[in-house]
Amino acid sequence: MSDKLKITTKILQLLARYAEAPTSDGVDLDTDIAGLELDSLALFEVVFEIEECFAVELDEAELNRIATVRDLVSSVLSAVERSRSCG
Repeated sequence: MSDKLKITTKILQLLARYAEAPTSDGVDLDTDIAGLELDSLALFEVVFEIEECFAVELDEAELNRIATVRDLVSSVLSAVERSRSCG
């Protein structure tokens, strides 16, 4: 399984689990993060689990610019690539 697929699958699972807003169509790459109505604790837990799962640290400024699930996946992929290039 590719990194992109692993990251996408994990993020979709996490967001679906923590989402407070009803998601009749589920969560997909075009889902607006704000529309999921994650409270600050849930958002922190999602970010923490992503960082732990993929052994990366996500930049807070970059996280503040994320609008959709696709943006989040892209940010995590970039962090994974950066961590590999440093090691």
